[in-house]
Amino acid sequence: MKNKFLSLLVFAFCLTNLNAKQPLSLLLLNSGENCDLETKIWIIDANNDDTYDILFYNRCGNNPLAYSLLVKSLNEINVNQNAYLSQGSIEAKNFTILINDPNSSRYTHKLYYDNQISKAVLEDYTDNGNEPSTYEEADNYFYTQQMGNTLLITKKAEIDVKSVLLCSLDGRIISNLPNVEGWPQFMFDMSLEPSGIYLLRFIARDRALTKRVIYLR
Repeated sequence: MKNKFLSLLVFAFCLTNLNAKQPLSLLLLNSGENCDLETKIWIIDANNDDTYDILFYNRCGNNPLAYSLLVKSLNEINVNQNAYLSQGSIEAKNFTILINDPNSSRYTHKLYYDNQISKAVLEDYTDNGNEPSTYEEADNYFYTQQMGNTLLITKKAEIDVKSVLLCSLDGRIISNLPNVEGWPQFMFDMSLEPSGIYLLRFIARDRALTKRVIYLR
């Protein structure tokens, strides 16, 4: 209860401190919350040093959580970007959040919790080392086949998939299938895409899986 009060106090202070870096609010997708309100995260400059210090998570507006933040990123985030929970949960402190720029359809930042330093870490996104699972694990759940210009993905085993993303190797989001709970198959139209290797990202409630696929025109 005390930590909750302190979190709300810092939050209110930052919103009223005009000299601090402006709080940044990002829409959080795939949060697993079932509520009418948009789920958001707030990144806040708590000590007025022009550097973000705290990550807040509002959990549909109730019982907000707050974590100290270590900023290792050299690039700014803007309010038009979206945050995407790719694995874990914020409450369990095992989360990985990818921040996407909808104008370029690319991931720009990675936000995760580092248990060794007990802080959330914000760093620039690079595709190397950011796969949330091995390709072999995804192969246990999904089978892919090309049918003309259509990429067909079929479930081989039961898994609670919430959304499926088609991405380029450099992390650019090409297409997104949201709200696919219960679907046995998924399809992507590849008629406008060149031949090459693509990444399929399967976002489930308790994990995120990545599968490589080759498309030939």
